[in-house]
Amino acid sequence: MKLKFYFPFRIPIVISLLIFCSCESFLDIKVGILWNDDPHVSQSDSVYLGILQGKWDSESGFDSVLLDTAEVLVGVNRCYCFSFNTDDSDNYTAFIFYDSNGNGQYDDGYDSVLGYKYNYGESGGDLEISLSAYY
Repeated sequence: MKLKFYFPFRIPIVISLLIFCSCESFLDIKVGILWNDDPHVSQSDSVYLGILQGKWDSESGFDSVLLDTAEVLVGVNRCYCFSFNTDDSDNYTAFIFYDSNGNGQYDDGYDSVLGYKYNYGESGGDLEISLSAYY
């Protein structure tokens, strides 16, 4: 006995539907850093940009998860881009910190924050944050 399979849809339509039904959402964050000349750190120090889901403030520090870090050049105004696979719409904080022990990670209570700013970002969208930092 020979079995036949009948597909009521054309294959390109099914493939198109699978592509459009993808469950992944990305949030693209662009952070523009503007440095102000103030001698807190030297240009040879290890300084990083951190991206935090949630808010950071000088009194309570972190209230959520550190997503990523990138080393930055002190005194060089530049835009940094990050992309995260997330379904969360939330506040996101960009902050510059002096990495005092050279481990490339923010150590709360140990590393100095040189500037921060947060903004609300929606899943599947773009978020831009302009940040002033001091060196």
